[in-house]
Amino acid sequence: MDQKERRKHPRVPTSNIVSYVCIDANGKPIAEGMGKTVDISQGGALLETGRPIESEYILMLSIDLEKKVVETRGRVAHSRPNGSSTYLTGIKFEGTPEEVTNVIRNLVIDYHRRRLGQ
Repeated sequence: MDQKERRKHPRVPTSNIVSYVCIDANGKPIAEGMGKTVDISQGGALLETGRPIESEYILMLSIDLEKKVVETRGRVAHSRPNGSSTYLTGIKFEGTPEEVTNVIRNLVIDYHRRRLGQ
Protein backbone atom coordinates (compact mmCIF):
# COMPACT_ATOMS: atom_id res chain seq x y z
CA MET A 1 0.00 0.00 0.00
CA ASP A 2 1.42 3.35 -1.06
CA GLN A 3 1.55 5.85 1.82
CA LYS A 4 1.33 9.50 0.86
CA GLU A 5 3.72 11.86 2.64
CA ARG A 6 1.67 14.31 4.70
CA ARG A 7 4.50 16.59 5.79
CA LYS A 8 4.70 20.03 4.25
CA HIS A 9 8.54 19.98 4.13
CA PRO A 10 10.87 17.02 3.45
CA ARG A 11 12.99 15.78 6.37
CA VAL A 12 16.77 15.41 6.26
CA PRO A 13 18.45 12.91 8.61
CA THR A 14 20.84 14.59 11.06
CA SER A 15 22.60 13.81 14.30
CA ASN A 16 23.54 17.07 16.00
CA ILE A 17 24.03 17.31 19.75
CA VAL A 18 21.78 20.02 21.18
CA SER A 19 21.10 21.43 24.58
CA TYR A 20 17.61 22.65 25.24
CA VAL A 21 15.83 24.84 27.71
CA CYS A 22 12.13 24.36 28.33
CA ILE A 23 10.44 27.69 28.78
CA ASP A 24 6.99 28.76 29.90
CA ALA A 25 4.67 31.10 27.96
CA ASN A 26 6.50 34.11 29.48
CA GLY A 27 9.94 32.86 28.35
CA LYS A 28 10.98 31.81 31.87
CA PRO A 29 13.23 28.70 32.01
CA ILE A 30 11.58 25.75 33.75
CA ALA A 31 13.80 22.77 32.78
CA GLU A 32 16.82 21.93 30.66
CA GLY A 33 18.59 18.95 29.15
CA MET A 34 20.62 17.49 26.29
CA GLY A 35 19.64 15.51 23.24
CA LYS A 36 20.35 15.05 19.57
CA THR A 37 18.52 15.79 16.38
CA VAL A 38 17.18 12.78 14.48
CA ASP A 39 16.01 14.75 11.48
CA ILE A 40 15.27 18.31 10.49
CA SER A 41 13.11 20.14 7.97
CA GLN A 42 12.14 23.68 7.14
CA GLY A 43 9.26 23.33 9.57
CA GLY A 44 10.92 21.68 12.55
CA ALA A 45 13.08 18.95 14.02
CA LEU A 46 12.77 15.60 15.73
CA LEU A 47 14.82 15.37 18.93
CA GLU A 48 15.89 12.26 20.81
CA THR A 49 16.28 12.83 24.56
CA GLY A 50 16.72 10.81 27.72
CA ARG A 51 13.48 12.12 29.21
CA PRO A 52 10.22 13.50 27.86
CA ILE A 53 9.99 17.19 27.13
CA GLU A 54 6.88 18.33 28.92
CA SER A 55 6.98 22.04 28.14
CA GLU A 56 4.96 23.69 25.40
CA TYR A 57 7.90 25.89 24.34
CA ILE A 58 11.59 25.14 23.89
CA LEU A 59 14.84 26.91 23.11
CA MET A 60 17.41 24.71 21.33
CA LEU A 61 21.14 25.44 21.27
CA SER A 62 23.88 23.73 19.29
CA ILE A 63 27.52 24.58 18.62
CA ASP A 64 28.70 24.18 15.03
CA LEU A 65 32.20 23.28 13.86
CA GLU A 66 33.25 26.93 13.77
CA LYS A 67 32.34 27.13 17.48
CA LYS A 68 29.34 29.39 16.80
CA VAL A 69 26.17 28.90 18.82
CA VAL A 70 23.17 28.02 16.67
CA GLU A 71 19.96 28.93 18.49
CA THR A 72 16.29 28.49 17.65
CA ARG A 73 12.96 28.60 19.43
CA GLY A 74 10.12 26.24 18.86
CA ARG A 75 6.88 24.77 20.06
CA VAL A 76 6.65 21.14 21.18
CA ALA A 77 4.30 19.28 18.82
CA HIS A 78 4.57 15.86 20.51
CA SER A 79 6.77 13.81 22.83
CA ARG A 80 6.60 10.02 22.95
CA PRO A 81 8.64 7.10 24.28
CA ASN A 82 11.13 5.53 21.88
CA GLY A 83 12.02 2.25 23.49
CA SER A 84 12.83 1.90 27.16
CA SER A 85 15.24 4.78 27.75
CA THR A 86 14.72 7.54 25.17
CA TYR A 87 11.99 9.85 23.95
CA LEU A 88 11.27 11.44 20.59
CA THR A 89 9.99 15.00 20.57
CA GLY A 90 8.75 16.85 17.51
CA ILE A 91 9.59 20.56 17.53
CA LYS A 92 7.88 23.11 15.27
CA PHE A 93 10.27 26.00 14.64
CA GLU A 94 9.18 29.54 15.43
CA GLY A 95 10.80 32.70 14.13
CA THR A 96 11.20 34.51 10.86
CA PRO A 97 11.79 32.43 7.71
CA GLU A 98 15.35 33.82 7.56
CA GLU A 99 16.10 32.76 11.16
CA VAL A 100 14.73 29.27 10.59
CA THR A 101 16.60 28.85 7.29
CA ASN A 102 19.86 29.93 8.94
CA VAL A 103 19.45 27.38 11.76
CA ILE A 104 18.62 24.55 9.38
CA ARG A 105 21.51 25.39 7.05
CA ASN A 106 24.01 25.49 9.93
CA LEU A 107 22.83 22.20 11.47
CA VAL A 108 22.80 20.34 8.13
CA ILE A 109 26.23 21.67 7.09
CA ASP A 110 27.66 20.78 10.50
CA TYR A 111 26.20 17.27 10.31
CA HIS A 112 27.64 16.60 6.84
CA ARG A 113 31.08 17.99 7.75
CA ARG A 114 31.26 15.68 10.77
CA ARG A 115 30.06 12.75 8.70
CA LEU A 116 32.80 13.36 6.13
CA GLY A 117 35.42 13.83 8.87
CA GLN A 118 36.28 17.44 8.01
